[in-house]
Amino acid sequence: MPTVAVVTDSSTCLPATLLEKLNIRVVPVSVHLPGVDSVDGSEQLSKRISEAVERDQYVRSSQPFITDYLAAIEDCDCEEVAVVTPAMEFAGMFRNASLAAELTPRRAVVLDSRTAAAGQALVVVAGAEIAATGASLEAVVARIEEASRRVDLVATLQTLEPLRRSRRVPAPALRGTTLEGMRTIFRMRDGTVEAMGDYPGEQAAFARIAEEFRTAGGVGAEHSTIFHADDSVAADRLGGLIGDVDFVCGFSAAMQLHTGPGVVGAAWLPRLGG
Repeated sequence: MPTVAVVTDSSTCLPATLLEKLNIRVVPVSVHLPGVDSVDGSEQLSKRISEAVERDQYVRSSQPFITDYLAAIEDCDCEEVAVVTPAMEFAGMFRNASLAAELTPRRAVVLDSRTAAAGQALVVVAGAEIAATGASLEAVVARIEEASRRVDLVATLQTLEPLRRSRRVPAPALRGTTLEGMRTIFRMRDGTVEAMGDYPGEQAAFARIAEEFRTAGGVGAEHSTIFHADDSVAADRLGGLIGDVDFVCGFSAAMQLHTGPGVVGAAWLPRLGG
């Protein structure tokens, strides 16, 4: 029986079946749209965000509060808890979760995944799997930290302008072209975002992602996923180049506020020594 619970936030967009199977507790990220608030992962949220942005309406997101993390920790069935957050370079959740961990009487450890979105999802799964075996908190923490050092994510964007406006990525990494029809490839790894060049259209961009997947440990990886921002058809096309992955998931609607629509990519956890 598990003695350690794993908590994360909804920007991971993990499938409900996986959350239930591995008993992963999720703290929601809120998205504020004109006239209504929603939580990340809500049905049709990506589409509603795109429509609001097109109309030049004000849209924003808010990360979980300290009290949200505290409630999640104390609602867990286990007395020991591992909380996994996005890289602190991308969001302030690590701080809020850490303050919550100080307030709870339970033994809670907060871990920076050094990535975000689908990359963070794979780190969470790695930790939850070992927790499900009844492993100690120390073993779960070690597994999460080790996975955080190896996880890789490569994706394509329609444009870099939303990232430029968000100021969450250093300017030198955002020198991509803005020519119509070009798609930018980026890699997220170890708390950094690296622009990998611009490609003439989706087909060329997907071919580059597939190449990175093959050469950087995606084939035969411990875990892998394809993710997309409300474009399952494009995700299927990328899957045709990459091959089988463990699961397909959405791209965080809250993160879409910073990246814009049309994000499609893959994340994987290479095997040690692979």
